[in-house]
Amino acid sequence: MRLFEKLKSMFHLHYGIVFKIPRKMAKPILSLFFPIVKAIWKLPNIKTIEDTILELKNSKKSIARFGDGEIQYIVHKLNLKYQEYDKNLANKLESILKSEYENLLVGLPDGYRSLEEIEPNFRTYWRAMIVLYYPGFFKFLNPKKQYYNANITRLYYGYIDKEKCAYHFKLIRSLWDNKKIVLIEGEKSRLGAGNDLFSNSSELKRILAPAHHAYREIENLLSEALKQPKDCLVLVALGTTAKALVFDLMNEGYQAIDIGNLDLEYEWFKRGVKERIIIPGKYVSEVKGGRVVADIEDPLYHSQIIARYTGN
Repeated sequence: MRLFEKLKSMFHLHYGIVFKIPRKMAKPILSLFFPIVKAIWKLPNIKTIEDTILELKNSKKSIARFGDGEIQYIVHKLNLKYQEYDKNLANKLESILKSEYENLLVGLPDGYRSLEEIEPNFRTYWRAMIVLYYPGFFKFLNPKKQYYNANITRLYYGYIDKEKCAYHFKLIRSLWDNKKIVLIEGEKSRLGAGNDLFSNSSELKRILAPAHHAYREIENLLSEALKQPKDCLVLVALGTTAKALVFDLMNEGYQAIDIGNLDLEYEWFKRGVKERIIIPGKYVSEVKGGRVVADIEDPLYHSQIIARYTGN
């Protein structure tokens, strides 16, 4: 069964390694059909990055963010590299997309809002992705709903104006200024370790989850999070599972933010890199070799861990 699933993954048209080069060659061609898709399927109404962060700051609402991984997960029922397909999780993601909960913002990719601020190669990528996935994704959205920006955690790589990137990082860090943070993350993610991303918070606690397939531990993670005071800010970095956990925490009266890859973007921003690179001691799924992560000797990081549900 596992061999079958592995072969199925390798030969899958949308993400399998066998079709990696053909997909890369096809993107410029697919992008040419973007105006047609945009004309037939109206793109969702999405707030800017700044407006989304300010809404979180001023309203104390939670946010669940959907990127291309979640879109593939829902539309094509894919086993992602970091999250196996689970029907219960997929159903929950679908319900979140159309939900009208007062205290929950739903984020969609900035590429679905505008391509003007994105570097040319990323414009081609997003045009192609929208052509490939949006006709199938459209039915899962509420055309009347106000969506927010999923890129509040993707603030650097691919954007033209780096001064604006700096402003956005400063703005999102203000969300936890002098606040207590509970961070629920994959065991190899280590958000904020070795940098000052959360240095302006008053306290940081960590609950560790598996690096892959975190949904298997969602009940334990939720139970542990519910032990924390409701005046803390809960940050969740667990890929697809984060959306479900944010939703559950919001229903329990917490402000929870699907924080995603913010730490890696911050690391790349601080280094001023032009391409994504491996960050030693941290899980970097988008870079070759980035999933092999060494242990770190960081007393502060280890002192912040209050619980582990890593499946080990």
